[in-house]
Amino acid sequence: MGDGSVRVDPVGEFCADLRRLWKASGRDLPSVAREVRISRAQLYAILGGEIRRPPDFGALVRPLVLACGATDAELADWRRRHDVLVGVHEGLRHRPEPRTAGPNQLPARTGEFAGRTAALAKLDAATAPVVVVAGPPGVGKTALAVHWAHREAASFPDGQLYVDLRGYARDVVDPADAVRSLLDALGVPPHEVPVDRDARFARFRSLATGRRMLVVLDNARDADQVRPLLAGSSAVRTLVTSRNPLTALVAAAGATPVALDLPGEAEAAELLRARLGDREASAVDDAVKACGRLPLALALVAARVRQTGFPLAVAAAELRQPGSGAFAELRAVFAWSYQGLSPAAARLFRLLGLTAGPDIAVDAVAALAGTHDARAILGELVDAGLLVEHRPGRYLMHDLLRDHAGELAREGDDAKERRAALTRLLDFYTSTAHEADRVLNPSRAPIPLPVAAGNGDLPYEKALAWLDAERSVLLSALRQARDDGLDRHAWQLGWALDTYLFERRRFDDEGAAWFVALRAATALVDRAAAAHAHRFLGAVAGRLERFAEAYGHMRESMELCRAAGDRAGEAETEFVLSYVCWLQADQGRALEHIERSLLLWSDLNEPSWEGRAAMAVGWYRAQLGDHLAAVTFYERAIAVQRAAGDRANEAITRQGLGHSRLALGAHAAAAEQFELGRALARELGDPVLEAQYANHLGDVHRALGDADAARECWEYARERLARVGHPQTADVARKLG
Repeated sequence: MGDGSVRVDPVGEFCADLRRLWKASGRDLPSVAREVRISRAQLYAILGGEIRRPPDFGALVRPLVLACGATDAELADWRRRHDVLVGVHEGLRHRPEPRTAGPNQLPARTGEFAGRTAALAKLDAATAPVVVVAGPPGVGKTALAVHWAHREAASFPDGQLYVDLRGYARDVVDPADAVRSLLDALGVPPHEVPVDRDARFARFRSLATGRRMLVVLDNARDADQVRPLLAGSSAVRTLVTSRNPLTALVAAAGATPVALDLPGEAEAAELLRARLGDREASAVDDAVKACGRLPLALALVAARVRQTGFPLAVAAAELRQPGSGAFAELRAVFAWSYQGLSPAAARLFRLLGLTAGPDIAVDAVAALAGTHDARAILGELVDAGLLVEHRPGRYLMHDLLRDHAGELAREGDDAKERRAALTRLLDFYTSTAHEADRVLNPSRAPIPLPVAAGNGDLPYEKALAWLDAERSVLLSALRQARDDGLDRHAWQLGWALDTYLFERRRFDDEGAAWFVALRAATALVDRAAAAHAHRFLGAVAGRLERFAEAYGHMRESMELCRAAGDRAGEAETEFVLSYVCWLQADQGRALEHIERSLLLWSDLNEPSWEGRAAMAVGWYRAQLGDHLAAVTFYERAIAVQRAAGDRANEAITRQGLGHSRLALGAHAAAAEQFELGRALARELGDPVLEAQYANHLGDVHRALGDADAARECWEYARERLARVGHPQTADVARKLG
């Protein structure tokens, strides 16, 4: 390293020694995994140094070294080495590191904040790790929490995190999904996020220990939604907002309650003046009364006065009508603000009330409205205070306004128009997600769509960024499609999200998406789609090591295919079944199923699938150490793929062929395959695959003793992989030292 420091990785060195022990034993990896009672993938991760903490001695190290033939004396030596490793690791873990600025996820301030002196004083005086701000909707809980958080950000230098729990929205946020966003903010790579829910919460608590952080949990539904997200550290302040007083949290966690009610007349007037400047006192008083002192209503009135230039006194007079409290006045303000919109903006406001998800992007709004460009209409809604552009090009609406807009749509627009708007929106989401999937996974056969998707020319980084930005919206749209009977969209959108959710290791979301897809396919009486959903549910269950569930789905898929005489579906089920068997470290059955799949695809004369199946047989043979047989199947796959013009799968197959050539000592032949594959990846516009090939070429150069050429390849690979946050970045970085 350039600064002369020495990289210390005791866990990696220990794992490397375990790998050498296994190699020297001559035993195959699957049988060792079965004896140690962990999955092959877990054992591979340990032996590859992909873990960050010392492996447990009793559960992993002891059975592993015994499986590799260690004597009692050698076992005792491994015990001693493990004890030293644990001590060194703990010392390094607690070593002070240079402080860097923590993540800041706080929403931008919207409008001028004024008043709430007593509530701010209570927040300042609170010493408990958890504070609950509770009050009725529209009273300004989020505004108070965000204002205080920004003001006190310097007191929490290790980060200010924010999650909208959407407790009263159509899609309440699951705590496991919320903690995932917290882990993402704290820099945990996707491949290091625990699959198990409880382990995920524990990981957050572990990371939070000793950090001075602020966590804002906005719009919580109840204590059960909040409790798993508490850091459990006195240095972390968790600020919760809710319509519910969360008395269980106050009682059990010692949270400090801050009750937020309607502001007094003086504070309400101060809020209005902060947004409008000095106005005639009588007009301000009249407006405050007309709004029932509710901050949301006051903000809307101020927005319309600014937008239209109406005198405040005129606005107050228009609003003055009999009511029964703050919420009657609020509905009057809603109606008054809505009546001031142009017809196009009023229509869009109604349609936005029909959408699901936490927010919506400008392109999606255009699809919903059936227009080429919706920015001008959106600007009118923002100016009227009915919509907030909380991030560039992304808009959100207060829950109360969304509910009101939905009511107006159901009252004023016929069912056909509402259905048409949602169909346009779901067409946009489905076709764009499908195009992004083709970029992430070009070897995957596309599905027919009612609206044609793009041709996959979207750059890789943009496809990934779009999916990252829209993930929660797309999952909400998927559930909305299911609930509203748009079943074709439901299963197609579920299909289109699979690659992304798998790559980001969001297996819970992946399983949930396929359950929606299965229900939709069943409603459509589409056996092929239902069988497809069962196959992918089986794969997801296998990744989560729920193998009984996985095999149950595979049986359902096979039965549906055979009942329909769908031999292609049967062949694909055999293909996925081999993968599930491999995940369970049952290599024999995995090979049986993939060879049956290959035979079926050959009989069906489906070259794309025949090539994929032959490639998979080659990969399984290589994993079992039979590289000569693997080469035969890889070459068969390439011949089929070249004849069919299937460049995407050919690019993947050449990677496997290169590895087997390298394992057989044929360095020049391996380099040739990696160069050919790299050229294909570049033609396909796949930066990840190209980077992987550069990494493999670096390995060949190292084997041939050309350290400079190896380093050049690895540096290229690391830079490209890091650009998209790929988990292999760390592996390549270790080679560079």
